[in-house]
Amino acid sequence: MTNQQADLFTIQDLETLRVIADPLRAQIYELLVEQPLTVRQVAEKLGEAPGKLYYHFGLLEAQRLIQVVETRQVANLLEKTFQAAAARLEVHPGLLTFDDQQNREPLLGYIASTMDTTRDDLLRSIRARLVTLEQGADAHPRQVLIHRQLRQISEEQAEDFHRRLNQLIEEFTRTGAEPETGEGQGQTYGLTVAFYPNFYYPDLRED
Repeated sequence: MTNQQADLFTIQDLETLRVIADPLRAQIYELLVEQPLTVRQVAEKLGEAPGKLYYHFGLLEAQRLIQVVETRQVANLLEKTFQAAAARLEVHPGLLTFDDQQNREPLLGYIASTMDTTRDDLLRSIRARLVTLEQGADAHPRQVLIHRQLRQISEEQAEDFHRRLNQLIEEFTRTGAEPETGEGQGQTYGLTVAFYPNFYYPDLRED
């Protein structure tokens, strides 16, 4: 099996952004970053029926987000093994703007997808861990950090926080650039960061 995975894939068009802006497809992509898998193997890891995933695999492959790295004959069927096109995804800054009315819907969808994917991934992880414990797996307590806070800070402080958060994200990315896939060699962790200016709707009542 040939490893053809690039380091970075830049999303440069709205259709590709729409495809990846789906919680289930995002989770499929993340699994295929770690190791090449078949549709059946991905379905087992996500607790889904394989038949539910073929449509999503098709969309991801059509946009070249995933690729076939091996095909083999299984009974009367051809079984394909897929891999993510790149270890990391980034969205071209031109797509993440409110300047163009056409871009707003995909931008909002991408933001919602990131939040939904994190929620679904965390809940699935907790449920899957409970199953493994019920089956006799060794208890190994690990920390989960979830925090939400609003604070008024200066623009200079915001820029400093943004810079330091980016440094932590880059450190996390470098540390996990090559995820371990063997038993006992490491545990996959998820990281979602949201740091943003907080606005409310203006008061439109007449005095």
